[in-house]
Amino acid sequence: MTESRQTQQRPRHPHTARARRSSPPVAATTDNHLLIEGARKSFGGTEVLKGVDLAVAKGRTTAIVGPSGSGKTTLLRLIAGFEAPDAGTISLDGQPVAGPSDWVPAHRRKVGYVAQDGALFPHLTVGQNVAFGLAGRGGKAAAGRVAELLEMVSMDPSYAKRRPHQLSGGQQQRVALARALAREPALMLLDEPFSALDAGLRVATRRAVAATLSEAGVTTILVTHDQAEALSFADQVAVMRDGKLAQIGNPFVVYTRPADRATAEFLGDAVILEAWMEGSLATCSLGGIPVRRPPVQGRVLLMLRPEQIRIAEDGPIHGTVVDTDYFGPETTVRLQLEPLALSKDPHQPKGGEIISIRHWNAMLARPGVRLSLRVVGEGVAFPFA
Repeated sequence: MTESRQTQQRPRHPHTARARRSSPPVAATTDNHLLIEGARKSFGGTEVLKGVDLAVAKGRTTAIVGPSGSGKTTLLRLIAGFEAPDAGTISLDGQPVAGPSDWVPAHRRKVGYVAQDGALFPHLTVGQNVAFGLAGRGGKAAAGRVAELLEMVSMDPSYAKRRPHQLSGGQQQRVALARALAREPALMLLDEPFSALDAGLRVATRRAVAATLSEAGVTTILVTHDQAEALSFADQVAVMRDGKLAQIGNPFVVYTRPADRATAEFLGDAVILEAWMEGSLATCSLGGIPVRRPPVQGRVLLMLRPEQIRIAEDGPIHGTVVDTDYFGPETTVRLQLEPLALSKDPHQPKGGEIISIRHWNAMLARPGVRLSLRVVGEGVAFPFA
């Protein structure tokens, strides 16, 4: 049996029968390119993946973001076919490729893989590296296809004669992408491919890679620990923590309405204040803040993003500048908020916290200056812990 959808029998892992999902399964749709249900993986007695469910639609881009050691790369290797899950199933285009009784090897999955360092062959030219993925092609046909692939990743075909060491880091990553595209994959896996590049080159390379994959209609999964990269690159963001997916959603929702405090603080700077929730209004040092669908009433922790707190001459809230950090286009300002009026309820917030906000005018926010503030938008409430 030679076709990719044909499967080989794989021995059942001893833990497969009793393994249970830690979260509800993802509902399958006809548009899913990738469907993972209850994936688990252990190494040396340590469980790295603890029941992962994930669905990725055809032609869309998903970023899996999380701290080092959270299980991101392990999940990618399971999708690629480099490792087998101990429990759970993985399907591509509705066909099972990994599970208790299914196994399709990596070379039959129509999956491209770009590693962090590009993994180019140093003894081959750029053209030879790209042509490595052109099985069964040679001569003028291969040379023509190599030129097309290099143009696809915004590189002049003349680069085909160079060696990898003659390229910049960004160019090497583009060549690695061209080599992966040569196999005409339906699914592309990117394992932190931009992390070794400097800031400016990382942004330019990321945009070029995203545009290339979008134009080719390739479903893409990016693994990264860079929150900004995940939010700007993907249609869907999956936040991984301790071997589980803590939250999955579009970038705006995941950033502005994180599922819990740990996710909020991982995805970006967060202002966390004690607050008192009544109905849909949370009262804290910054006044009354609306909250959509609060999880509990009474004592809560309220989360706002620093950019929601604006310096305004007529602002109803006041704070005194403690210190500042200058970053060029913006300045991080640390403020001590004024205490709230005394309340007889010991659970009511007392105020006086020190928070950080961002402002463009470094001269306006000098230490000791009393500023007026205004909050824009909604907050997110978490149960008080």
